[in-house]
Amino acid sequence: MKFGGTSVLGAQGMDRAASILAGSPPGVVAVVSAMAGTTDLLLQGVESAAAGRPGLEAAAAETRRAHLAAAGDLLSGQELADLVTEVEEVTAKYRADGARLAASPSDSDRYQEAASSAGELLSASLLAAVLRERGVKAAAVDSAELLLTDGHPLAATPLIPESRERVRGRLLPLLQSGTLPVVTGFRAGTARGEVTTLGRGGSDHSATLIAEVLPAAEVWIWTDVDGMLTADPRLVPDARLLPEVSYAEALELSYFGAKVLHRSAVLPAASSGIRIRIKNTMRPEGPGTVIEGRAPAPGGARAVTLVEEACLLTITASPGAGLNRLAGEVFGRFADARITTLLVTQSSAEDVICVAVPVVELAAARRVLRQASYLRALDVQDQVSVVVVVGEAMRGTAGIAGKMFGALGNQGINVIAISQGSSELAVAAVVKRRDVGDAVRTLHRVLKLSHPEGGPGAPPQVLR
Repeated sequence: MKFGGTSVLGAQGMDRAASILAGSPPGVVAVVSAMAGTTDLLLQGVESAAAGRPGLEAAAAETRRAHLAAAGDLLSGQELADLVTEVEEVTAKYRADGARLAASPSDSDRYQEAASSAGELLSASLLAAVLRERGVKAAAVDSAELLLTDGHPLAATPLIPESRERVRGRLLPLLQSGTLPVVTGFRAGTARGEVTTLGRGGSDHSATLIAEVLPAAEVWIWTDVDGMLTADPRLVPDARLLPEVSYAEALELSYFGAKVLHRSAVLPAASSGIRIRIKNTMRPEGPGTVIEGRAPAPGGARAVTLVEEACLLTITASPGAGLNRLAGEVFGRFADARITTLLVTQSSAEDVICVAVPVVELAAARRVLRQASYLRALDVQDQVSVVVVVGEAMRGTAGIAGKMFGALGNQGINVIAISQGSSELAVAAVVKRRDVGDAVRTLHRVLKLSHPEGGPGAPPQVLR
């Protein structure tokens, strides 16, 4: 069971998470994120320290205050005293890491990873203490001791065989003794004992990695929404809960902006056939969404999702270089820099590639492209969004793409670029950012996604 940041926020969140775990059958492993907002705060503090600005001490003080306030509401006696000591030690190390970062910028990645993941240490220790206070045997476990990675800064790749031995060696004895492990998410480590992280959203990945190597029967992702929906309810008020989603659909939805589940979390579960459940800690009795390998019901499209803040790079090859050389160099450099590619189109006759990337990665993309040998020109459109219609049952269903683009055209929404893979699992379109809300609502309505499985006549289920 993985608990996201909003699910362990403050005393109320910790209390709910502890209640869910205390009422669960034996054999559960908990994985926890930092309290919502903590990681951003800690990162701002160390980035300020690296730049010679104030902010480190304020971040440490606020982190300390929030965790001591929750502990004071939930704990007593020795559990409270021990937790206070833990908070003081973790925040003191955070300050020390920030000071080292300011003094040694060349080691910035190493200190930043340890500092930014301090929130997970605190939330795991606090939740384990709350469980013990309720009479449940529980132990906090640092996932930096369990999950080995390649050490890549800020988005390390896990090493599965090496991690399997460590996870099983540490967690199975706890489970066999009736102890509930409360494991930090996001954090991982290297063979040299250095702390690394799995990137933002990495707690979901931690949970499915641990599930894969134990192995576990299921992964339950506890969050603040009812499950995966047919669209973002902030844009589409009649967005509907999807009770079942295939692994392939979940991967597409999470890759293209559905924040309920991180995309890296789907592959370990899919490769092992482990079912994922998305559940709402505020409404634990709700059905949620089940993600597994079942073939979807008929009906074509299942959901429409989006990456709102994207940019479109039009990359032209130098004379004589050819499209293959250009593509090999561009995507090789993007892979080395861990730049996310949202959409790719090409013009072979003109030796041009169009690539959509998130706006937050534009600076990195520009930097690596400046080093490209085969690039003649780069044009950037930075006020665009990527809208994606997803559905495994779209394979072989005629007319979906035509219906999509016809509907957008009728609304006066210009489609700048289009991409559809041969699997027909997803159809993506780049539109101007000012049009993205209208585009999502239009597609949701035209494809009848507010009705179960796209069928006519059923009333929408309003979740928010």
